[in-house]
Formats: sequence, C-alpha cells, structure tokens
Amino acid sequence: MSQPTRSADRGIRIAKVRLVHQSGEFDEYNFESGMLNILCGVRNSSKSTTLRVIDYCLGDRDNPVGALGAAVADEYVEVSTELRIDGRSYTLSRSLTHGRMNKVAINNEDIQVSDFSDWILGELGWPNLHIPLGLNPATATQLTPLSFRNTLRHIHRDEESWISFASKEQEFTRRAVVSQLLGFARTRTADAKKEFDLAQAKRRLDEAQAVDREVQESTVQAVAAVSDSLQLPLVRSSAQVAAARQEVLTELETVRRRRRQLTAEIQSITEGGSAATGNPAGFDPTLTSVYSDVTRQLKQATEEVAALTDVLDEHRRSARTVTAEVGRMERLIRSIGVFDAVPVRQCPACEQEVDPHRHHAEDSCYVCFQTVDDDKRKRRAEIEIRSLRSELEDLDEVTARTGDDLESARALQGELQRRQTELAQRLNEERAAQLAPFVATLEELSAQIARLEHKLTAFPAIEAILARRDQARHALVFAQHAVDELGNQLPASQTTGRSAVDRCSVFADRMNSFLSEFQGDVWVRSDVSIRHSDLTFYVGTRPWDQALGAEAKVLFFLAYSYATLFLERDLDRECAFAGLLLLDNPYQQGIDQNVVRRVLMKLAEAAEETGTQVISTQAVTPPKDPRRIREITMPTVYAAP
Repeated sequence: MSQPTRSADRGIRIAKVRLVHQSGEFDEYNFESGMLNILCGVRNSSKSTTLRVIDYCLGDRDNPVGALGAAVADEYVEVSTELRIDGRSYTLSRSLTHGRMNKVAINNEDIQVSDFSDWILGELGWPNLHIPLGLNPATATQLTPLSFRNTLRHIHRDEESWISFASKEQEFTRRAVVSQLLGFARTRTADAKKEFDLAQAKRRLDEAQAVDREVQESTVQAVAAVSDSLQLPLVRSSAQVAAARQEVLTELETVRRRRRQLTAEIQSITEGGSAATGNPAGFDPTLTSVYSDVTRQLKQATEEVAALTDVLDEHRRSARTVTAEVGRMERLIRSIGVFDAVPVRQCPACEQEVDPHRHHAEDSCYVCFQTVDDDKRKRRAEIEIRSLRSELEDLDEVTARTGDDLESARALQGELQRRQTELAQRLNEERAAQLAPFVATLEELSAQIARLEHKLTAFPAIEAILARRDQARHALVFAQHAVDELGNQLPASQTTGRSAVDRCSVFADRMNSFLSEFQGDVWVRSDVSIRHSDLTFYVGTRPWDQALGAEAKVLFFLAYSYATLFLERDLDRECAFAGLLLLDNPYQQGIDQNVVRRVLMKLAEAAEETGTQVISTQAVTPPKDPRRIREITMPTVYAAP
C-alpha cells in the first residue's frame, strides 16, 4: 500500500519529456513543479506535440500517427515521460515501432495499454469505478469503466476543448468525472449502480415472469396432448411421471412374461411334444424326424450327382485328348510319302520347330536322328494308333457306365426333392393347424408390448417439458429474490467529510474567486453555481453553455482548471486531485492577449501556492516572472502538413 504523501507531493508532476530520433539522438525538455511551465516557439515547433507526448505516455490507445501526427511518428522511434505520482518516480515509455505500440513501459516493464488505467488509478489512490452507460441508470443497458483517461481529459485541455468540458465527451461521463474530482464519486456511483442493478433485476424479473407464464400455459397443453394421444394419465409433476412410468413398466413386464410362456408352449409343439404333454388330434410326431431323414438323403444324393458330373466331364475330356492324338498319328502316316523330299519347319507328329537346313544322315530321322525308312515310320505310327484306339474304347466304356450312374443319381435326387416338398407341405399344414389357437393371442400380446413401449418413449419428453416449467419457475423465484434483495439494501454511506452540496459550493466559490477579477471585461456579471443533483454548472440562472459566449466560455474553463489546483486544499483527500494542468494554447475564440496573460499569472500564483504544476503552450510572448514562470523554447520546427 502506498505511503501517505505530503500535500505538495500528491498527484502527478511531470519532470521530463524525451523524444528519441531514428539516429539515437534525442530531444529533451525539463519541467518544474510549483510553477507555470510555458512552451514557447513559432508555429509547428512541437509545442502541442510535447503535451501530446505526455498524454500518449499516459495511456492513449490511439496509434502514433493519430496521437502525435505523421511527422513525429516518422521522425522518432520512442517517446518517454519522467514523472512523479504521489512523490514516487516513474518513467513511462511508448515505442513508435511496430510490435510494441500497444504497450506502455513503466520503469522498463511493459504492460498492455488497456491495463494502464487500472495501474495508475491504483497508484493515485483514486476509485476504480464502473458507471452506468447513460444518464438514467434505470434505463442503461450496461456498465462502463470510469477510466483515468476520462479524468485526464479535464486536466489536459487541448485546442478542441476550450468551449466544452472535454472533446466528444458524453454527459453521463462528464457528471461522473466531476463527481470524482469533487470527491463523492464513490457514493454517487454506488447509488447509480444500485439503481442500475435494481433496474436490470426488474427487467430480468419481467422476462422471467413472461417466460413462466408462457411455459406454464404451454406445459399444460403439451402434457395434456401427449397424455391424451397415448392414453396416459395426466401428470403434473416429476413424481407423478415416475409413478406413471413404473405402472407402465409393471404392465409391460406382465405382458412380456405371458408372451414368453406362450412362446415356450409353441416351441414345445413345433419340436414334437411327448405323450406326457399330449399331442393335438391328428398330429404325427414322427413327421419331423422323417422330414429330417429325407433332407439328409437329399443332401447326399445332391453331393453324389455333383461328384458323378465331375467324373463324367473328366472322362469326356480324356476321350477328346486321345482322339486328337489318333488324328495326329494319322496325319503323320499320310505325310511320309507326300512330304518326304520337302524340307519341313514343323514335325507333323509332335509339332516341334525343325530347321530345314539341319544336317542329318540320309537314312536317319531329321528330328531324333534314328535310322528309319518309310516302312518303319508307318509301322511305328500304326502301332501308336492301335494303342490309342484301345485306350479310347476303354474310355468310352467307362464314360457310358458313369453316365448311367449319373442318371440314376439324378432320378434319386428328383424323387427325394419331391418327397421333401410333400413332407414340408404336410409339416407346415400341421404346424399351422397346431399354432392357430395361439396366433391371435400372440399378435395381441405383441401389439400390447408395442403400445406400452411407445408409451414409455413419451415419458422423457414429458419430463423435459416439466423440467422446462420448473426451470422457468426457479428462474422467476431467483429473479424475484434478486429484486427484493436489491430493494432492501441500505443506501450507500455518505461521503467522508463534506456533503455533495457543500463540495459543489466550495468548488464554485473557487471558480468565482478567479472570475471576479474579469467581471465587466470578458466575464459576465454573474456567479457560477453547481447543482449537486446532476452537476450542471449555472451562470446566474441559466446553464453555462446557454449563458456564455465563446470568449466567456474559454474564461469559464480556465476558471474550472484553476479551481482543480485547489481541490485538496479546499476539500479533502476524497477528491481526485491531479495536481497537474496541461493547457494547449489558451488563446482561443479571439480572447484578448492581455486577459490570457493575467490568467497565466493567476495560474502561476496558484501553482506556487499549492505546489502543483501547470504546463501551457503559447505562440505569443509570455508574461515575465522568472520566480513563477519558466519559459521553454522549442528548438525544432516541423514542415506544415
């Protein structure tokens, strides 16, 4: 926890600003506390840029070009600000190179720029609050953070905000910032958040009531429709659903048990009951065994037909092979005389390829070189033919016998098939006659089981419908409890020290003490007052923005800035005391230079008196007071965009 600080140390004080060039060289500006620091120089000499560098180091989320301008973003690689927060020294650095633009280095330790507000609010000891996003907390849809940047906009007055509290600021944010500056933001925000939470809870309650009404009506209709279509008892709770399901399950088990008993009786009949069990009149118990014997014999006959068919086919193939051999031998005999002197390329007997130029003895075979003559050739061939014809006759005899056996086997197969068909028909007829008394009962039992199982499928749907109803009722009860709890909460505790009315009055008095010197000059002859309920600033009887012209508005905000320097002295530590003002070119809306010089002198005196710090820019000659005013001449002039 931060140690208590002296009044002169509380808040933020800028010690130094540094801009590092691409070359590694840097521009550096030092600032003093307890006085007015004026940045002097011609147009485009980086006066406003220096203030924007401080602002950028204090957590601006914009890119370097948007925050500092293209010329600065191109010229420099890093900017840094050395400052004190409640007397503790820090160096805040921002890199202008890609990859680190979204980070702020605090004493060389990087944090995300999005986390900077939480960090500096903790260091300053200011409340880190979330406010309703809108003027009316009861109609706001969400909360938004009251960040350090929101308050910074009120102490860094740039050229675009000299006639408004802050550029592009929403009214609800302005009220929150003013309440934070004056020290009652905690109480006001707590009350607004309570109102916001209560409104949100009431909206959720309304939604829960609507859902509950719709669900209650639809639940009754849906459950009634399901129960009526399935002939179920109308159930209204999970306990009733469980009881109805158990009743259906019990009935289903009874029906299934009856079906199992009936199936056992049928199986006993179909398998052939014994004399003890008794057989129906006309039932032949041997019919099943006879059918089984015939089926077995038919299988054997079928296998025998298949085997004989394969044997017959094999004999026929062998006969065809022998017949072909006989034909080749006969062609050989015929070729002995016809082709004796003709060179051959293929043997007519064995069909081997023969070289016509192959050397052989005149009386030898040109294939095997055996000594042969025409007569020997013929005799050898005729012997081979007689042998083949004898083999062929044997094959014909075997083929004929196999064919006869095959015909007999096929006849037996046909007879067995006929007998099997007749027995199957008789068996089916007898079984149908036996089962006829059971069929109707079995079908009815199956239908009952189907209906009961269908009923069971409805129970999960009914449970889901009832669960949705119960969830809706639970959500309604929870929402009502939340509304009651928020409604019974005690109001937020009052702010320590002065009341909100007193704080507003003191702040307005400080502004009036500043403005009194300018009445009849730039300022009107009316005092400033602040309505504590909505923190509206009045000049006389009219709101400030309706009562003042452009020049007077500039003076109004100079007085507002002046009063912030005295917050801690005039009020207490509940105030969000910054101790710093950044004023960019207060010469606005044609306000006279002498008036601005007088204003600057009053700000310098206030800074000296309170130990705070004011940094301002201006292009004209500043007032001379070396004890209270420090001039810083800007050395760099940038090309006009």
